[in-house]
Amino acid sequence: MNNNPHIKILILNYNGEEIIYKCLESVFNIDYDNYSVDVIDNGSTDNSIKIVTESFHEANLYKINKNLGYARGYNYAFNHLRNKKFEYYLILNNDTIVIKNLLKNLLSNIKHYGPKNIYGPKICYTNTSKIWFAGGVYNKFLGICRHIGIKEFEDNISYKTKKTDYITGCCMFIHKDIIDKLQGFEEFYTMYYEDVDLCHRAIKHGTQCYIIEGDPIYHDVSYTIGNHSIYKNYHMIISQIKFIYKFNNPILFIISLIINILLIPIHLIKKIIGL
Repeated sequence: MNNNPHIKILILNYNGEEIIYKCLESVFNIDYDNYSVDVIDNGSTDNSIKIVTESFHEANLYKINKNLGYARGYNYAFNHLRNKKFEYYLILNNDTIVIKNLLKNLLSNIKHYGPKNIYGPKICYTNTSKIWFAGGVYNKFLGICRHIGIKEFEDNISYKTKKTDYITGCCMFIHKDIIDKLQGFEEFYTMYYEDVDLCHRAIKHGTQCYIIEGDPIYHDVSYTIGNHSIYKNYHMIISQIKFIYKFNNPILFIISLIINILLIPIHLIKKIIGL
């Protein structure tokens, strides 16, 4: 393994003028000497592009004239970078703030667990010690996925590097060969489940997912569309149905839909009582 591999940090941006500066500021503060930063702008109509070009000259900017969404936006960059020579991608949301030793932490775990796996750090809500992501679990049959440790306090829970079902696309460290082999994210989804789908396909090819120990990064959850918006919930349900459809046969797909419909009252009760 190369002890000093080149890492390409990809940041997808859409109308992030209130957050992109802090994100890029933290990225360019990373304590590692062999990385480059590409920003993919998904047709922003605010001052995002101006902020990137005026304040962060080192960043390479892809200007797309319309919002391609998560999967197609990242795939746009993957296709442009397919023949470039580097080893890893760090896929990063524009509403994150990273820590200086993030890349060194990730590479340290790669030396122990292997380069052809998918890694991610713990992620906390911005301005709080509450966990947003410390690993994830999903059920292929029901299409249900959830974050481990969500809304728990970091000082009450000890997380060590361990295998997990998937790594969130909010901050995903992955070998370029895996992205190229899987041909990027599945564009079947409009929004959500792209990361779960990618990890599921990677695992079928022998890859493992690891959540790493160490300091967390921070995430301004659902900055673009709101954390509890009807729009967000609608697209999560549609993507869940697509995930079930893709990875189950027709009979199991129908059974799963029926079970999920029957589970709706339970989900509503949990939301009402705050579980």
